[in-house]
Amino acid sequence: MRVKLFSLFTLVSLSFSAFAQDEAALLKYGSDKDACEQNLSIYTEFYKQKNYVDAYKSWVYLFDNAPKRTKNIYIHGPKIIKGLIKVVTDETRKAVLVDSLMMVYDQRNTYYAGTEARVLGYKAADMYRLKKGTTEGLQESQSALAEAFTMAGNSSTASVINYYFIATTKLVQTKVLKVSDLIALFSDLSGVISYKEAKLMQDIYTAEQAESLSSKEAKILKKDRKELSTLSDVKANLEKTLEPHATCEKLVELYTANFDTKKEDISWLERAAKLLNKKDCTNTDIFFTISEALYNIDPSPSAAANMGIRSLKRQDYDKALEFYSYALDNEEDNLNKAQYAYRLAQTYGAMNKNVSAKSNALKAASFRYGWGEPYILIGDLYAKTSRKCGELQTEFLKRVGYWAAIDKYEYAVSIDSSVKAKVADRVGKYTEQMPSKTDVFTEGLIDVPTYKIECWYTETVNVKVPK
Repeated sequence: MRVKLFSLFTLVSLSFSAFAQDEAALLKYGSDKDACEQNLSIYTEFYKQKNYVDAYKSWVYLFDNAPKRTKNIYIHGPKIIKGLIKVVTDETRKAVLVDSLMMVYDQRNTYYAGTEARVLGYKAADMYRLKKGTTEGLQESQSALAEAFTMAGNSSTASVINYYFIATTKLVQTKVLKVSDLIALFSDLSGVISYKEAKLMQDIYTAEQAESLSSKEAKILKKDRKELSTLSDVKANLEKTLEPHATCEKLVELYTANFDTKKEDISWLERAAKLLNKKDCTNTDIFFTISEALYNIDPSPSAAANMGIRSLKRQDYDKALEFYSYALDNEEDNLNKAQYAYRLAQTYGAMNKNVSAKSNALKAASFRYGWGEPYILIGDLYAKTSRKCGELQTEFLKRVGYWAAIDKYEYAVSIDSSVKAKVADRVGKYTEQMPSKTDVFTEGLIDVPTYKIECWYTETVNVKVPK
């Protein structure tokens, strides 16, 4: 009996395996392998020539009959269909092609899993470009963009962010949505933009430090630079569009009026706190109220960081340290850790605990490569304490700390060009206060390249002789 059962099980298993193999072969080659290969060759040749009209018939054969022959079916398909859309004049035919384009993205995610969020982003962006002419099309594309953005999160592309905001803005203009919807969206988008900027800048910095790059790495670097530039433009557009609606005064009025009905809505609280923070409205009662309500409901690292901001504004430094330390210890993402360590450094700096401030600034820099802000903070600490380090001593020793500060500012710019303007003012100010040429000569350092400072810090700095 056991032998018979085993034989039956083996027979079923073999039959299932054969069925699976047949199905895989059918998906890859269709019912006619020769026709499949012939159509692949024809469409590929026309595609290379950018003759999308003649490529379409052979391409659609593969799409319908051999959907897993090659991933290029889904990479090339959108270009082919959009090429036809450009030349087709019949609106009914054009509508069919647009629907077919959407099917390409859906089928790609069915047969080639792993990049669903990115592909959905492509689909949503094309949907907006091709359907934005009607309110119904705008609503459909806005919904798709919302889904793509939610799925991708911090990995959302600049184009998805841009089109999502524009589509929402147009729906506000047509009275389908409210200004409050646009403000809430801006909070979500700006948070992702800030994260993406930090990630791209770090990736670009890391790539630029390499002695050599493979062709693939060079291509990624070029793509990252382009994405960062596009993201900067998108950010500027978002802020320009929302500026009339999101002044501190208007945000405070809006959030104060809605707080009682929204005080247990975590999403609303998070968006409100994020936007008030971004718009530098953190010295307002409503920010303090929202931060506390959010932390009480969900003491997440970001909520604790908001409480840290509140405490720092109130000069309650011990509480600020407590909240920022909690945020740092419970955060997993290094880019967010960098922000929390930086906030700790600022807090210690405000307390004149300079050693701890510098230590946390360096910790922040270790979490996020190519970030200039921590080194600017260290430079500020050196400048702030320069005269105290040389107290009751020579004028030279009172001023030499400005050399250390300028070195840090220059290093910050060398790794992060975005801080160049911020650093320029500081360098100009402290260049006037560094040791004079006479002081340098008196110390015997005219022809000496470096000097070692011994203060609350030890730093070997470049000797800078005024002209």
